[in-house]
Amino acid sequence: MEPVVNKRPLATWLKYLAVLVVILAGIFMFRTPLLRGLGHWLIRADVECKADAMYVLGGATFDRGTFAAGLLEQGCAPIAYCTGSNVPQSYKAEGRHMTEAMLTRAAAINVGASPGSILPFPYGTSTFEEAEAVLHHARKKGFGTILVITTDLHTRRVKRVFAKRFEGSGINVLVNAAPSSEYDPEHWWDSEPGLLMVNNEYVKTLYYFLKH
Repeated sequence: MEPVVNKRPLATWLKYLAVLVVILAGIFMFRTPLLRGLGHWLIRADVECKADAMYVLGGATFDRGTFAAGLLEQGCAPIAYCTGSNVPQSYKAEGRHMTEAMLTRAAAINVGASPGSILPFPYGTSTFEEAEAVLHHARKKGFGTILVITTDLHTRRVKRVFAKRFEGSGINVLVNAAPSSEYDPEHWWDSEPGLLMVNNEYVKTLYYFLKH
């Protein structure tokens, strides 16, 4: 006796195909708001900025440094510390040992920040390492509230990493978004830097969710 083979009639497969076509057509029609939503989902920043100290994370040194200078001028915090021990490849090529912490500080000073109000804190090569270093430093200094500065599209991930690491510490962590000169959440898919930044950030978000 031959086994019974369950064969779906052609009409059923055509129905599935029609549904798939409708779904794909809907995605194409609404691609702009969907892509825009993907870009905005990465941004999750606090509006409040009043803190005992500010920590400007390494990376995007010009954007974060100049933004931090503005917050210092507004009185959001009396002092800022720039983290990050990485040395950009361009500086390594020139034989200059300029860490991200030093470059961020320089950017802030160049737009008017007082050298005494923003200091280098060259620790950390990743968000997790920076969170560890900042926690230790903030505890040592006795800060009750700190303000963490990162680029806008990193805020959701940074907020989660710091919240988890500071849990039970008694220190309140605020995260502010420095606008990126290379990332536009409204049209990020129109440029190669935007595509790369969003792709990398979603990969990092997944990695940190699974690992930390």
